[in-house]
Amino acid sequence: MVYLDQYHSLVPASMLDNPAITSLLGLLVERPLHLYALSKELPRRLDASGLPTGRGSLRNLLVRLHDIGWIELVRPDATDDVATYRTTREGVDELRKRVRSQVEDTSPDHDHFIQAIAYIGLFEAQEACLLLGRRRERLATHLADVTREHARALDGGQPWTHLAEVDYTLSQTAAAIAWLDRTIDRLRS
Repeated sequence: MVYLDQYHSLVPASMLDNPAITSLLGLLVERPLHLYALSKELPRRLDASGLPTGRGSLRNLLVRLHDIGWIELVRPDATDDVATYRTTREGVDELRKRVRSQVEDTSPDHDHFIQAIAYIGLFEAQEACLLLGRRRERLATHLADVTREHARALDGGQPWTHLAEVDYTLSQTAAAIAWLDRTIDRLRS
């Protein structure tokens, strides 16, 4: 059987920037899993396409996360020869840090909100409301700014059909704000 320490020198530090780590740590918080189970479950949890979820890529991520102490290997027992992994206290702390960051980040280029919201339950309701409220405020500010620019362009004679993508984005942002409002209300009650 091959264990993580045999791959130690093959894993670059930049792997820690991989957004799949949020879902990977989250799955291992839910329950210990082995590589095959992770390779089957992780693609179902990821919102962003193109993230590496093959077993080779996952093995490399597991090696790196093990090396820095975010996960640990649960050695197989006599009845089960499959190596299983679980999140350490440091891994849970890192997951919380990533969820905070991804909930608050409204940048369209780095939006992994769906991955992050899956683990909002890691926080007490008050802190979850605060995080979601910050996201809401950023989205509301963005919505107001873009709405003004959109109206200016229409008033300036720009045909609506040339601004359809902006109109669509405005509708999506308004829907996201409405969802955040409902979710915050649910958490408060």
